[in-house]
Amino acid sequence: MHYSEAEQKLEQLFESRNYKLLIQQRLRHVHQDLIYTCSNGAAIYISYPGLKARIGRNGKIVYDYRVDIVTSQLSTSLSHANIIVDIYNKCLQGFDRELMKQILIGAAREGQIDVNQYSQVKSYSYCAVNQSILRCAMVAHTALGKSYNSTANQSDLTFEELFSSIFWIVLQEDINYPMPRYQGRKMPFSRYLEALHCFESDHTLDEVISRALVEGYPPSDWIDMDYSFRRFIN
Repeated sequence: MHYSEAEQKLEQLFESRNYKLLIQQRLRHVHQDLIYTCSNGAAIYISYPGLKARIGRNGKIVYDYRVDIVTSQLSTSLSHANIIVDIYNKCLQGFDRELMKQILIGAAREGQIDVNQYSQVKSYSYCAVNQSILRCAMVAHTALGKSYNSTANQSDLTFEELFSSIFWIVLQEDINYPMPRYQGRKMPFSRYLEALHCFESDHTLDEVISRALVEGYPPSDWIDMDYSFRRFIN
């Protein structure tokens, strides 16, 4: 499924739930709908209306939802920061960074992809997220006065769980910050790929997480990183 198709699917779902009335009644997270089931049974839900949902200019609805995941090991919500931590940890544990970059760019361009087509995905040994990474994420959140959901990073997501979650999380950006006027999903994918760039530069993981948490403006590009992949995202 491509992002445009998924966006239409969500908007139809929200209309059927009378999303506008829910906002007017100031209701939050009163609906949780199953949106995708992974091959291992892990379930991905969207919970809405989110805290940022509102009726904007000219009556336009600003949709907001939260992505939740339920696996055999955890039940929690996921954020961009959680995704960044999971990606970084996989590469720290030995997954090929160039292949991770290739898969991320493919997901940014195509939408839902079959990650099991890659032999290294099948042979990857899952392990708990490194504690130093969790501490780094905690520090980045605390510095900005934000709360870090460490529960979401207590276990190493499978690649299918990770990329299926990414699909629905970044779709939020396409809906509320549509391209080409705004960056849409280009922004979160920039952060995900910046996490990989940390392995070959002086940039740090907490720097990336802080950039993912910033609100109100897009962070400036790093001058030492290639962002040309964004030209092919539409």
